[in-house]
Amino acid sequence: MSDDLRMGVIGCGGIAGAHLPAQRAVEGMRTVAVCDINEDTARAAAAEYEVPTVYTDWRDLVADDDVDAVAVLLPHHLHREPAVAAARAGKHVLCEKPMATALADCDAMIAAADEAGVVLMIAQILRFRPANIRARELIAEGAIGEVRNVLRRRLGKSEGFRSEWARHPEQAGGWVLYGFGSHEVDMILWLTGSEAGAVFAQARRNNEYWNDHDEVTVQMALSGGGMATYQHSLNCPWGAWECVVIGTDGAMMVDSARVRLADRVIDAPLDSAAAFRDQVGEFLRAVRAGDEPEASGRAVRPTYAVLEAARISIRDGVIVDAADL
Repeated sequence: MSDDLRMGVIGCGGIAGAHLPAQRAVEGMRTVAVCDINEDTARAAAAEYEVPTVYTDWRDLVADDDVDAVAVLLPHHLHREPAVAAARAGKHVLCEKPMATALADCDAMIAAADEAGVVLMIAQILRFRPANIRARELIAEGAIGEVRNVLRRRLGKSEGFRSEWARHPEQAGGWVLYGFGSHEVDMILWLTGSEAGAVFAQARRNNEYWNDHDEVTVQMALSGGGMATYQHSLNCPWGAWECVVIGTDGAMMVDSARVRLADRVIDAPLDSAAAFRDQVGEFLRAVRAGDEPEASGRAVRPTYAVLEAARISIRDGVIVDAADL
C-alpha cells in the first residue's frame, strides 16, 4: 500500500462517477480524499467508493500531505487555480477536459507543472477509445496516404442532460465550443498527427436554453497540407457522431465502435469504463516513469489554441492563425 499513488479528487459531480471507479480499479492507485463544496455530495462519494477523508475546500485537500496527486473535476472555468496550486504543492495533476476556457490559463497550468517537475495530464478520454486508437495507427501507417480533408460532425439534443452550469457560458466556456469542441478538435489533430494554422469559425444561437452559441462550424488548415471542418449542433432530433478522413490513397470513417476503410470494417467495440481505466492507468504510468503522459498539458495545448482561435473568429468574423496564439 505504501507504494500506491494516493489520489485526491476535487469535485464529486457527474464525471466523478467515471473517475472514481477507474481509480479504484487500477492497481497501484487508491483514492484517499474527496472534495466538493457540497458536503453531502462529497460524503456520498466517499461512502460509495470507501474514501477515508472528506473536504469541502479544495485548498485543504491540496495541503494534505497524504495526497500525492489530484484529479480536478470541477466546472470548466475553475480548473486553473486548483491545478496550479496542486502543482506548486508538488502534486501531480489529472485535469478533466477542457483544460481551461482561456489559453492563458492553459499556459499557467503547464508552466506550474514544469516548474514543479510534476505530471500534468488532461482527460482527453477519446484518445483512449479503441476505434480512435486504431484509426490513428492506420493513418500513421499510410493506409489512406497523406491526409487532405477531415470532416467531423456531432449532432444531437442535450437539454436536461447536463449540469445547470453547462447553460452558462461564463462557466462552461460555451458548451459546444469548449464542452464538446475540446473533444472534437482534439480528435482531428490527434488522429492526423497535425497542428492547425488558419482557423475560421461561425456560430449561431438557435435555442434560448443554452444562453450561447449552440450551432457551430469550425474550419481549419492542418499542418502537412490537409484541412478540416468540424460541425456541431445541440438542436438536431437525430444523433450523429462521426469522422471521415480523406487521403491521397483512400478514405476512412471512424465512429464510436468501428473503423470503415474501403471495403473493410474493423470492429473496435466501445467500453467506456475500460477507457477511463486506461486513462487513469496512463496517468499512473507517467508518474512512476517520470515522463510525459498521453494528453499531457503541453501535448494538448494545440487543441486549446484552436478553440481560442475559433472563439476570436466567431466574435470578430476573421481568420485567426492558431499557430500565433
